[in-house]
Amino acid sequence: MLNYLKNFFQRYFFEEEQYAALFIILTFLVFLYFFGGILAPVLISILFAYMFNGILVNIEKRGFTRLISLSITLLVFFLTYLAIFLILPLISRQIVLLIAEIPQIVDSVNLFLKDLIASNPELSSSNELNQAFSNALSFLPNLIEGVLRQLNSGFSAVMNALLYLIIVPILVFFFLKDKEVFLGYLSSLLPRKRELLSKIWIDLDEQLYGYLRGKGLEMVIVTAITWAVFYIQDVNYAFILASLIGLSVLIPFVGAILVTIPVLLIGLFQWGLETEFYIYFLSYLVIQALDGYVLMPLLLGREVNLHPAVIMVAVLIFGGIWGFWGLLLAVPIATFIRAIYTSWPKKEVEI
Repeated sequence: MLNYLKNFFQRYFFEEEQYAALFIILTFLVFLYFFGGILAPVLISILFAYMFNGILVNIEKRGFTRLISLSITLLVFFLTYLAIFLILPLISRQIVLLIAEIPQIVDSVNLFLKDLIASNPELSSSNELNQAFSNALSFLPNLIEGVLRQLNSGFSAVMNALLYLIIVPILVFFFLKDKEVFLGYLSSLLPRKRELLSKIWIDLDEQLYGYLRGKGLEMVIVTAITWAVFYIQDVNYAFILASLIGLSVLIPFVGAILVTIPVLLIGLFQWGLETEFYIYFLSYLVIQALDGYVLMPLLLGREVNLHPAVIMVAVLIFGGIWGFWGLLLAVPIATFIRAIYTSWPKKEVEI
């Protein structure tokens, strides 16, 4: 064991810069863990600034001056930010109404399944199947209500916090306007020899920005198309369903499976096994197929070079640690870990 640890440190920590990089990364993670809640407006502002800085740089590359590029970028940001605060109350109201109606939805689906079993004698003779249905139906209400309440509490916290409404736009403005100044402050805190940290950041930046940009566009497009299709079909809670389906694209593989449960339950509650239900569910499957086989490859390509198995493990781990937000951040966190692993220098050690 001691020999293994000795070889490990000789292979991965053979330069002073590596210890400095490890100390900075661990300090940042510990600081984020203990003060992340307090600094949430600052972290959100940094994320917004990071995303919209890409727009700013692209506009400048087209020959526009810094002032014009900054003005256009800030206009796009403020319109986006305003749209978020106009949409959140609508989502929150629909979540509250849906939570109140969950018992009726579950009772309706329970009655539907009992009728289905009664009309098929071969199913009613299976005690295991009946028990499975009972267990699922007793488990689903608490699961769905818990997810909706957590989602609503997050929306409500953002919506009701005047701090977000005022501080975030101001911080984003200064982060974009004085980017070089803040980068200079950050640079002064880092060691002079920082080739490893720079390499990690370059690798992370190339993949993370592409992922956030692509997933952001994908989420907006999927949400808008789903809402339009469900609105035409007069689906109950069309907006909250469209929002959930849009958010599900941020949780690879698992998101599509999870969001199918409320889609099915609400459809069965509204129509039963009528023609409208089949049209509704078929349209949902078509949207999922177009997203998976057309939209996602078009917007993302190979921006995030992570194996599907690694993504699923990351979703399970970070979803278990941080719940709903862990599911959403699983891929960016996994990308960060991958950037550290691939950029970290290694030395061959004789065993």
